[in-house]
Parts: sequence; C-alpha cells; structure tokens
Amino acid sequence: MSASTAAAALAALTDDAPAWLPPVDHWETARDGDRWIVSGQLDTDGDALSEAGAYRLLGPIVEQSGQKLDDDGRLIRARFTHFDVPFDVWFLRPVLRWVVPERCATCPTKLGAPDVKFVRLGSGDQDAPVICVPCRDRMQAHWVALHRSPLVAARQEVRELLLAETGEARPAWRQSFTEINGDEHPNAFSPVCTDDDHEPGDPTVYSCCPDPVVEVDSHVLGAYLVELLHADAHVDAEGGESA
Repeated sequence: MSASTAAAALAALTDDAPAWLPPVDHWETARDGDRWIVSGQLDTDGDALSEAGAYRLLGPIVEQSGQKLDDDGRLIRARFTHFDVPFDVWFLRPVLRWVVPERCATCPTKLGAPDVKFVRLGSGDQDAPVICVPCRDRMQAHWVALHRSPLVAARQEVRELLLAETGEARPAWRQSFTEINGDEHPNAFSPVCTDDDHEPGDPTVYSCCPDPVVEVDSHVLGAYLVELLHADAHVDAEGGESA
C-alpha cells in the first residue's frame, strides 16, 4: 500500500461522508510498518466536547465496523476500514491542571513551600478555595464544637416539641395574657394562635391557642424572650446556627 492509496481512500471518504462518520477536526496519514493508516481527530467544538459526548459520537463507527473501541485511559479511538485502508478517529481526554494559589484562602500562609500541607475545598472543582491544613483543622474543630454544643442539642429538642404542639418547628411568638386581673402588661408569652376564630390582635390565651404558654413575672423579660425566639428562628431559617 502506498501513500497515494491512503490519500485516495481519504478523499473518497470525505467527498461522500457516510452518516456514521462524526465531525472530524483534521486528518493525518502516516506509515505504520509496511502500510499507511489514516487518523482523524474528533472535532471537540472548541474543547466543549465532553468524554460522554465523544463516546456518543464514536459509537456509530463501532457499530458499523464491528471493531471494539480502544480506550487506554488517555486516548479513545474508533477503528474502521475504507477501501482496504485502515482508518481511525480519536479523542484525547483533556488534562486538568490544578493551580495552587500563592497563599491560603483564609490566612497569610504561603503554600509554595514543600513542608506546607494544604487541601482544596471542593472535590473535582478547579476553582475551589485552597487552604492550609492548620486552617482546615481549625474550621473542623469549630464546626464540631458548634454542632455538638448543648445549645444546639437543646434547640433541636425544642424544634421537635414545637412541631408536635403547633405544627411548626419555628412558630411566630407573642406576649400574651393567661388571666385578666387588671394588669395592663402581659404576664406570659406563647406561639401566635392560628385559629380562624381568634382575632389576630387579641393577646389573650384561649383553649384554641397552642402550647407552650409560659408565664413570666416581668413583661420586660417576656418581651426580650419573644424577640430572642424570633431572632433564633430567623438565623436558623437562613441556614445557620445562632450562638
């Protein structure tokens, strides 16, 4: 087989391209021992083609040729024969370059020294922040202390109680009256009653009102506790934990 034979087979293939032939960026002819072969690089659409997309485009070649798809971990190649000339179309897996920044994302530590250990926050994400191991350990210790603190445990128990009593883990709260004794200041606080027959502006506790109803000796303290509960619920709703 001569180079001209390979070139003629390539011309015949490209002049009347079959439906199973994927888009090719460019073709090359090369000698392989005593024969010539023709190779084409799969068109990657400006490096936008994914590995899965390459498999999809090379699949029809495999179906019509009956030859197995070659994949050595770096190069994916589909082989076929045209006018007795060996052809293949290949896709080269892109190499991910992991750039290490000069400094830790959370402290001034330089990351270039061989004895400085660091981690990337985000699996498979090249743009994820990179931090030194001491910062990673401090962040982990803070998270463990926060999420295992008595406050967090107590808050979770209260959420479960309120969900059972009121149907909501974070109900709205109000200052309220458990008795009418002439005092102009409320002597308790409780969840806002959602009963349709309870006037929204009426602070009195009736049988329709949900528990818990907490009586306090000071209306000032009651007002503070209501605001504290609302603030705690707001922080929790935003996805954080209040201190």
